[in-house]
Amino acid sequence: MSTRCHCFVALSLYLATTCHAGEPQVLLPRQVTPQSAEQTVGKLSPLDHLRLAAEQLEATGMADEAAKLRKAAERISRRVTSERDELARQISELQDRSNQLRQLTGKPDKILCRCQFLELSSKAAAEFAAAVQPASSSTGPRKAIAPGISVYKNAEEAIGRLKASGQVTVLASPQIVTEPGRAATATSGGEFPILVPAGGDRTSVEWRRFGASCKVVPRLLGTERVQLEFNPEIAQRDFKNAVKFNGQTIPGLATRRVNTRVEMNLGETLVVSLVSNPQNKSDDSVLPYLKSVVQWASAERETESTESTVTLFIVTPVAAE
Repeated sequence: MSTRCHCFVALSLYLATTCHAGEPQVLLPRQVTPQSAEQTVGKLSPLDHLRLAAEQLEATGMADEAAKLRKAAERISRRVTSERDELARQISELQDRSNQLRQLTGKPDKILCRCQFLELSSKAAAEFAAAVQPASSSTGPRKAIAPGISVYKNAEEAIGRLKASGQVTVLASPQIVTEPGRAATATSGGEFPILVPAGGDRTSVEWRRFGASCKVVPRLLGTERVQLEFNPEIAQRDFKNAVKFNGQTIPGLATRRVNTRVEMNLGETLVVSLVSNPQNKSDDSVLPYLKSVVQWASAERETESTESTVTLFIVTPVAAE
């Protein structure tokens, strides 16, 4: 369209010159484009270029041609707007139809997994255990799926009350959206360097990761039911178990990880617990049906704290909007 317009302008100027060849020609002053306009020419749309060409025609005294060009630009603008409105209407209808089919099958297109990695005292953990209600999808009203692994109806609400009273430390809270059957991972944290002997007086540098990582794989089984693979991990630098090498302090690395798979309903909450008892004493009063099956890989020595700490790995899968 731009090429045709430029050709039309050139032809019009040529005809105007030849028709008045016998008359003295008056040279119009050159139109100087302001600096700001020159800088924005490259950002103009094709329709803006047509309107600009119409202004230039009008400036040369060709008002009729300028009016025709403006009308052509307006016709194109109305046609483009109409086509865009029609496409938007079709897209809206397709989205409504997709939602109807999804509701008919009861299977969402995407799953949102709300994950939380929490630390709390044994007293707060006991309050949590007393407040949660086991889900009907678990193996029994008072049985865990496996030691330390349970599914609850109201775990997020119970944790919310403990947070409000300042009894919970949030280590990480990733939100992961994925399609059914597709693995997705969220990570946060960083790396720190450590010096490693490389023979003789030489040393090399290795990097160790710390922070939180969470991998989920939700698989839809039927209406509102899902098989969920849940693999959270959290690694923290442990300066209590640090070692010194060549005058450098190298912290230990305490890593807690979970590898589990359960069947549950969308909207229910999977909870995996780890009880860290530094004195190696059994404590059956803490979370009686939330026992630890979590791997605990710490630094070379046990932490010197004398108070038991409960770590909870929590995930709630829901249909993503």
